[in-house]
Amino acid sequence: KAPAADAAAAAAEPADLFSDDFDAPLIKSLDATVARLEETLETMRGGAPTPALFERCKVDAYGAPQPLSAVAHVSIASPTLVRIACFDPQLAPAVAAAIGSLEGLGLRPAVQGADVSVNVARPSKEQRAALAKAAAQAAEAARAKTRTHRKDAHDRLKKAAAGAPEDDVRSKKADIDKLVDDAAKTVSRLADEKKRAIESGD
Repeated sequence: KAPAADAAAAAAEPADLFSDDFDAPLIKSLDATVARLEETLETMRGGAPTPALFERCKVDAYGAPQPLSAVAHVSIASPTLVRIACFDPQLAPAVAAAIGSLEGLGLRPAVQGADVSVNVARPSKEQRAALAKAAAQAAEAARAKTRTHRKDAHDRLKKAAAGAPEDDVRSKKADIDKLVDDAAKTVSRLADEKKRAIESGD
């Protein structure tokens, strides 16, 4: 067969709606949306700091961005003080700069030899209320994203379903809806957990 004829024959064959390849784009998009929400919520602290507060910190070291955990050890000295011990003392200024640039935290780290100290004030009641509201807004934005992913997946299904049995199409639509609904439930769980942590000051 000529290449054009082969391509036409392939295009005429209905897509395998139940293959992993068909679901992969939706699953990837949903996972990314949940991961972004988790990263956002990690920056919202209702009480004492934890090492997780710095997980998204990237340090300019040895010519490339490095995770903070690769170049330093984070320890909680008190409910309002974090100490960061740099494995390479020469990186202390870079570590301090990276921490100071973390969006939404407003931290002012200080270099002390090979260490970096970070004073982290305990949020007031008003600040906790604002953080709880911001967490709810971040969760709603994530839910809106999941709805967009659902629409995109339904559109892909509509295009790919030409020639497929109606029962298969209905079944795949239900599969798509379940994937999206499960992601939306995860978003709600993360938001509820963060709200409780903020309001309790944990």
